[in-house]
Amino acid sequence: MGWKEWIEMSYDDESAKQLFMEAKRVYQDRGMMKWIGFYLSDHTAVLNKESKQRKQLYFDKGQMSMEAIGELLQAAYLQNKRVAIQLEALDSEGQFFPDLVGKISGQKEQQIFLNEEERGVLRFELEQIHHVELLGPKKILTPKD
Repeated sequence: MGWKEWIEMSYDDESAKQLFMEAKRVYQDRGMMKWIGFYLSDHTAVLNKESKQRKQLYFDKGQMSMEAIGELLQAAYLQNKRVAIQLEALDSEGQFFPDLVGKISGQKEQQIFLNEEERGVLRFELEQIHHVELLGPKKILTPKD
């Protein structure tokens, strides 16, 4: 007698149904519990990255004159170069915010339009600029954070 015949003889429809119902009653699906391992590792990675960003301090690069700022912004616009702009604004702890990095996309009176690499087009007043720095081209390959 083969295993198929043995299974057919051992379980008729009623006993198979009873066995299934018993297994269903006893088995406890862990549901989302089985995904927590994946969630925790992703969540921990995000928290570590945010913590690293919070610990990073941005120091005063020195106040530039309006003429020097205007010359660098004009050069960046005409040469289509990337710039790093440090604004006058300070956070709640008296530290500078991270530089805005991107390309100048235009100007209207005292307003500057920056196509920022992470947030898109930003608009701010010329008087809000503390320091401007010309940057080289963006690296295609960057080390992993």
